[in-house]
Amino acid sequence: MASNPEEALKDSVEALGTTSKLYRETLHLPMHHISVGITPIAFYVDEENVPKYFADFYSEIRPEWIGSTCTLESYSEVVKDDEKVAYLLKASRLDKDGSVMSTFEGIFTLGKIGQDWRLISRNIFNVSKESKLKQRELIDKWNEKGQEQG
Repeated sequence: MASNPEEALKDSVEALGTTSKLYRETLHLPMHHISVGITPIAFYVDEENVPKYFADFYSEIRPEWIGSTCTLESYSEVVKDDEKVAYLLKASRLDKDGSVMSTFEGIFTLGKIGQDWRLISRNIFNVSKESKLKQRELIDKWNEKGQEQG
């Protein structure tokens, strides 16, 4: 729970890594993760869909991310009004030893309900090429698994 949009932005990036920060406490529902194709994190509508920690499903979708952290490198405000602020950002995912695993840019939109600012939309761009290829492979496997079960 953040009292201003910049704090909410920092919390939402940190929550993408292995952290003690509860993922659910960084977003307002519904929350959209904009992507090309279907991912297991595309849209959270109900409390039951939101993992306690974002890292809870790393073993399923990105095992190499276990123990990694995310850091906000830079950001700038794109547009705002009284209830929403959108930021263009650059961030990095770091391995346990501090080495860079991947980098990405994104447009994160934070919304205000009452006095509480949280993430409402995340649109990630320019993911490091190697990380993006691995993600596509794992998303395809996840989709195949879903089709077999459904």
